[in-house]
Amino acid sequence: MAEQINPIGRGVNIAQILGEDFLAQATPGVSGQASAVPGGQMELPRNMFEDVLAKAIDALEGVSRQEMYANELIQKYVRGEVEMHEVMLAQSKASIMVQLAVTTINAAVTSFKEVTQMQV
Repeated sequence: MAEQINPIGRGVNIAQILGEDFLAQATPGVSGQASAVPGGQMELPRNMFEDVLAKAIDALEGVSRQEMYANELIQKYVRGEVEMHEVMLAQSKASIMVQLAVTTINAAVTSFKEVTQMQV
């Protein structure tokens, strides 16, 4: 049976939403990272958007590397250095990664458009 999803109340802190492991990765006292404040609460990094954007760029670079690897395997297959199943596996991985990246980017753009069109 499905559970009802409760709205987020004022008493919920960011660690409950993002998860304890998100804040645990941050090193206290380092510029741009989360740091401890008096009272035992965590102060969020000031450049969280930059961190998310950097991770997205790293992920897209990973997609690009997988595509280049698949293309290298195609060249090696033509020369007879690798088997067809290796090429097909690399091509499938690259295809899935590209589809996921495109879907994620489209969802982010749609969300951004919705947020910018909200009336305050």
